[in-house]
Amino acid sequence: MFLFSLEGWSYLQPQGFNHFKNYAVLLRDPHFYSTLLNNVLIIAGVVPVVAVIALAFGQAIFSRIPGYRLYTFLFFIPVVLPDVVVARTLTEILNKVGPLNAMFHAVGLGVLAQDWLGAPGLSLFSIIVSLVWKNIGFALLLFLARLTTIDVGIYEAAEIDGASATQRWFSITLPLLSSTIRIYIVLQVIGLMAFLFNYIHVMTAGGPGYSSTVLEYFIYLNIFRLQEIGRGSAAGVILILVTTVFIWYYVFRASGDDRRAARRANG
Repeated sequence: MFLFSLEGWSYLQPQGFNHFKNYAVLLRDPHFYSTLLNNVLIIAGVVPVVAVIALAFGQAIFSRIPGYRLYTFLFFIPVVLPDVVVARTLTEILNKVGPLNAMFHAVGLGVLAQDWLGAPGLSLFSIIVSLVWKNIGFALLLFLARLTTIDVGIYEAAEIDGASATQRWFSITLPLLSSTIRIYIVLQVIGLMAFLFNYIHVMTAGGPGYSSTVLEYFIYLNIFRLQEIGRGSAAGVILILVTTVFIWYYVFRASGDDRRAARRANG
């Protein structure tokens, strides 16, 4: 892909080195920046919301609230479904004449009925909501796996010392979950940068206009629709670099935090 990004192309045939012209053209394309912004908005809308919901329900399920097995099952259903199935199902639900709008009209709230996938201001929001629903189960599984390894004696000692449930959560549970939360964030960002094609293609095809196009779909449009092999490849290289830099920085910072915490713990 990097080599392709350095070449000029004509009718799908390479024409030799073009002095980084593909990158220059790409960086002057306003659609490229709008797709990057869409990726950022999706990450900002999905990662913290999923984390908060999964943490809340993870703690509730770990505490074995009534029906906790059912909640675990319901949250995990979207995880095992193929992305295309999830995207197609939600497309039918969010369709302008779909069951969601029909329900609003039936209960006298027709003013809330919208063209969820066809309006420029709502299409990206609808995809974010869909991704939240899809990803809660995975985050919940990660957090529950970590919660089950925590020694209950820690909680019992804190309770004897008079710590409230809120204090135990912020002083014991959340710090012990910090490394798992970091893993979740890294995996989620990778997924939201490079594995959204099925949702975008099925639900909105990047539209209307470029309002819901993400960088991965932008690459597809350039290479396979517009046959701009060099420009699409340049966008692919930038996608790899952006994701790699984030992972490196986040993991490096996290390892530094762990070392500092270990030094404090040792005296």
